[in-house]
Amino acid sequence: MSNDPKDVFRLYDMRAGDECWQWLGGWTGRAREQRPTFTAGKRRTMAYRWVFELVHGVQLTPEQQILHACDRGGFPTGCGNPRHLRVGTREENTNDAIERERHGMPKNVVRAIRALLAEGRTQEDIAKLYGISRTAVSAIAIGRIHKTVGDGVEP
Repeated sequence: MSNDPKDVFRLYDMRAGDECWQWLGGWTGRAREQRPTFTAGKRRTMAYRWVFELVHGVQLTPEQQILHACDRGGFPTGCGNPRHLRVGTREENTNDAIERERHGMPKNVVRAIRALLAEGRTQEDIAKLYGISRTAVSAIAIGRIHKTVGDGVEP
């Protein structure tokens, strides 16, 4: 038996007002990039995309993406609150992720890693502390990655 598109709402913990809606259904994607998915008829897509389309009475084109004002579209929340959703392009979604530091390592983490290195902590210790590879710490240390991140001190 196939789901009706409106069944997507049964799998959200819909909270009042501006709170995020927690997704209670299935997830797909790589470990760090999991997204809530829902299938109705023969169409499987992100659950919050179904919510947006149903609330606004539109069907989005494949080029259109859903952007989250709350930054909680991925695991573990998968927010589907329509107040937090808007339509954008792939470029807008990428730029939004970069501006909100959801793309790559946050600048404050890079700065903290550099501070620990300056204090003499080992790359292995720092890697364990942040749950990243020693190679990533080394790349930060020698400036191969995140070289544009300043020390955070204003001139």
